[in-house]
Amino acid sequence: MSSKLGWALVTGASSGIGADFASELADRGYDLILTARRRDRLEELKSELTARFSIHVEVLVADLGNPDGAQQLFDKFRVLSLPVRLLVNNAGLGHFGAFHSQSLPDIQSMIQVNLTSLTTLTRLFAEQMAQAGGGYILNVASFSAIQPTPDYAVYSGTKAYVLAFSQALNHGLRSHQVRVCALCPGFFDSEFFDTAGQKPTFLVRMLMLNRRSVARAGIAGVLRGKTLVVPGILYKSLNLLLRFAPRTVATVLADFAVKH
Repeated sequence: MSSKLGWALVTGASSGIGADFASELADRGYDLILTARRRDRLEELKSELTARFSIHVEVLVADLGNPDGAQQLFDKFRVLSLPVRLLVNNAGLGHFGAFHSQSLPDIQSMIQVNLTSLTTLTRLFAEQMAQAGGGYILNVASFSAIQPTPDYAVYSGTKAYVLAFSQALNHGLRSHQVRVCALCPGFFDSEFFDTAGQKPTFLVRMLMLNRRSVARAGIAGVLRGKTLVVPGILYKSLNLLLRFAPRTVATVLADFAVKH
């Protein structure tokens, strides 16, 4: 028997904040569909969550870095015949360093995961939700969508797209009772830094948010119908200040924050 709240699907759920999103949703009583590339990590998380909470958990392995990955994931999902009430587009990828030194495959993989696959999944699930009478989509962007960082130029660009895309969709899908929210967190501790090739500076470590709090803020925000969630008092304040700061100055400061 399924949860009264319905099913939630989390991409990039095998580690980091993806696992926190899963735990937060499980704690709220949602049944879960967890997807990522690593089946072993997904199965471990499934075992942990089903032991702690009275929920059902399904695991789907998918590689959203593959051009066909999002469609393949949706095809696997349809076989389950489960109505998803809430989608968390959490899977993301970043690479740190000078743009001209980054490889084209790395750049293309960021665009594929952060932008193309996210857009495809949003399109496919938005249609299903609209037909079912409503739903929620949380797209994980980044504070770099608000204030881009030079050494994360492509990553910042993809996340700026996610923010604009989500804001437009939230308005466009309101008549279908589908709410779309962009989560724009600042720095938090995760495997992201290792994958990106960045060693956090002292300032970055000082600005780190609690990962579970970020996940909690995102879920709470989308369920309340918010268009944008910026977790943390400091980042909320920065968001306000950046509206008045010259963009060139703000970008220099962002660059200084991440460089040793």
